[in-house]
Amino acid sequence: MHRLTLGWAFGVVVTLPLCIGSTVLAQSPATAGVVAAKPTVAKPAAAVTATQSVAPTTLAVKASATKVPAAPSSSAATTAPPSTATTATSTAPSSAATSAPSTAATDAPTNSFLQFEGAPIELQLNTALWLPRLRGNVTYGGASAPNLDLSTDLSLDAMEPSFYGDINATWKNWTLRVTGTSFKSTGSIGATSNGVFGSTAFAAGQNLNSSFSYWTVGIEAESWLWRPFSKQELPWLAAVANESLPVDLRIFGQVGARAFAIDQSLTNAATGSSSSFSETFGTAYAGGGFNIYFDTREALGFIKRFDVDVGIEAGPVWPGDGGLFMQINATGTAWLNNNVGVYFGYENLRQNVNTNDYELNSYIGGLIMGLSVKF
Repeated sequence: MHRLTLGWAFGVVVTLPLCIGSTVLAQSPATAGVVAAKPTVAKPAAAVTATQSVAPTTLAVKASATKVPAAPSSSAATTAPPSTATTATSTAPSSAATSAPSTAATDAPTNSFLQFEGAPIELQLNTALWLPRLRGNVTYGGASAPNLDLSTDLSLDAMEPSFYGDINATWKNWTLRVTGTSFKSTGSIGATSNGVFGSTAFAAGQNLNSSFSYWTVGIEAESWLWRPFSKQELPWLAAVANESLPVDLRIFGQVGARAFAIDQSLTNAATGSSSSFSETFGTAYAGGGFNIYFDTREALGFIKRFDVDVGIEAGPVWPGDGGLFMQINATGTAWLNNNVGVYFGYENLRQNVNTNDYELNSYIGGLIMGLSVKF
């Protein structure tokens, strides 16, 4: 009886710490792999019997681990209690599933440099030096007045540096523009034939001093109508965010109105007689053209974007009889960053007016270069 009691007590003393230790290790994810990785030491029969009654799952796992040693990562998964393993298993897939879509959403293509991301209304200021020449012919003085060439008869064809500027406000597909310039040319030449300009008569060989000045200011509304390379192909379709395209072509239509003034004079240096014509005209015009935008960040680096703008507009002139105004422009802008660009190209303004015995058919055209600023 005493031997049985002592044996039972000895078994409890030996097995109780082992059971408590194995239970704690099994519940600790950090030490599970370590326990499983160590070779299992054989236990006395009494200890095994007692352990089976306390933690059967732990002993079964240890027995299998003794036969086939496993890597720490797999041992951790098998040694952990069912509740712990289930939690780890269910947590990993859900974490991967939730993180994958969010990563795909945030890794969308970066916005193209072709579309500035600024305020709802974008302002652009162009200031340029214009280098135009005056070409054409003029008649002043009725049916008997000669048709004088502005270049060869009046020497008004010199290149004259002039100021040109416009400011644009763009909202969605609409652009509102205010533009203006001025020009002046003078010349002195000997008359090639007899003639008259207004009330001033001249004879061949007499010295003629001429001047021609011009200013204009106008307002224009422009809207792109088709973007064949874009996902937003037509202006009434929804805008596409994060659209990354290397090139964008926009076909636009335009309407405008402007005033322009002409002041021309001629003086016969031999007689001192002088005549002049001065009038302000108005015109309303319509037309169109295209814009091509190139994203050049990868190709050129220091030039981030390059724009090409080509347009032609025409309309009637008043007062007068059958007058016509026309403007033709082809310009490019090399953007050094989002806000500053170099502006250059060609600008041509044509005027055909006929009023009060004065008929002018001319154009003022030349190279243009300056700066563009967006803000």
